[in-house]
Amino acid sequence: MLLALALALTASPGLQGNPDVLVLADGKELACRVLFENDAKVVYRTKGTPETLERAKVREVRSIERSLRVFLERFDALAPNDAAALGELALFAETHALPGEARAIWLRVLALDPVNERAWTKLGGVQQRDGWKLKVSGRFYDLAELRKRAGDWKNPLELPTAHFRIVTDGAPERALDAAIDLERTWLTFYDVLAPHLELYVFDEVPEIRAFADPKDYPAPPTPGARAWFSPLENVLNVSLGASADPSALVSELTDTLIFNAFRRTLGKTGELERWAKNGIAQVFAAAVRPAPTKVRFDFSAPVLASFRAQAADPKPVGLDQLLGAGNQPFDSGPDQERYRTAAYTWMHFLLFGEEQRYRAKLAEFLRSSFLGKGGRSNLFRALGKDEKTLTTEWQAHVKALAGA
Repeated sequence: MLLALALALTASPGLQGNPDVLVLADGKELACRVLFENDAKVVYRTKGTPETLERAKVREVRSIERSLRVFLERFDALAPNDAAALGELALFAETHALPGEARAIWLRVLALDPVNERAWTKLGGVQQRDGWKLKVSGRFYDLAELRKRAGDWKNPLELPTAHFRIVTDGAPERALDAAIDLERTWLTFYDVLAPHLELYVFDEVPEIRAFADPKDYPAPPTPGARAWFSPLENVLNVSLGASADPSALVSELTDTLIFNAFRRTLGKTGELERWAKNGIAQVFAAAVRPAPTKVRFDFSAPVLASFRAQAADPKPVGLDQLLGAGNQPFDSGPDQERYRTAAYTWMHFLLFGEEQRYRAKLAEFLRSSFLGKGGRSNLFRALGKDEKTLTTEWQAHVKALAGA
């Protein structure tokens, strides 16, 4: 039943105006979009140009991101078969600028209670003499008729979330779980990188297209890839299937997040150098612990096999080779795994090695690199060390973890 119903739903319109509120120290409320906040400041937008307020001048912040965090905490606390509690959570989402999350929860309610009047009404259903129906493209469909539309890329499910739009001809139950996990990943990405990079939230809404039928899946730039991000379209393409690798998907999703977060923050479209983009993506992919609606990331447990491979390699990719590499060595060729291993261990060193002393300096470099001001000399200048010293420290970090 849920399969048939969900396939008929189209994405709800995006949030209009300024959904967030800043309560100032004098009690006045300012409708805006909160882009970034820390203990020192709040960056917000009311129309075009971002503005900044000292944190001491802000009494309270009400934002989509804060509501999303509470929403996920409440979702975790619920019994998955408690339709009444899920309905209350959907109402919370409705009143806290999370319309996509509200819609997804109402669908979960109907999965448990197929005749739930409140859920049907919230989803736009109409009760007729022969039961509940949905109006799609000018006509009413019952569930049996809607089921015939299933599995056709011409009539995909469109499921909006706080920061994404899922479009799929796969099982809606899977899409509903993915909607939760996508937003968990969004929060983790910002929790890890935003404090140092001062990343702004983005409203561009990248699209996640998940294809059940391989014939509909667009050919990836790298043959055989089960997921790939197109920055030109701002679309992450995913081929569904039992053999899909969660870490590969997370790697491409991280690429999607990097592109959108940096573009919003810096106000221009750019690109990180390949070693940096690949390294960050691999750090997140290595940390993912997948479970439907319960995905988590454990950055305390690196992939030791990668460090052992780097330490044991008689001809490992050196720092000079890694920093100068373009796309090709990472995508194909006999040394592909060597380059990927080097990027992962190097990025892990910069983020977690040397008591994390390089994190803030790396962030400074990544921001300038996205705008085309990268390169070896700028990296070494930002890190405050020369190539020889950094190579020695990196190798020590690799050997220490290889022996763990």
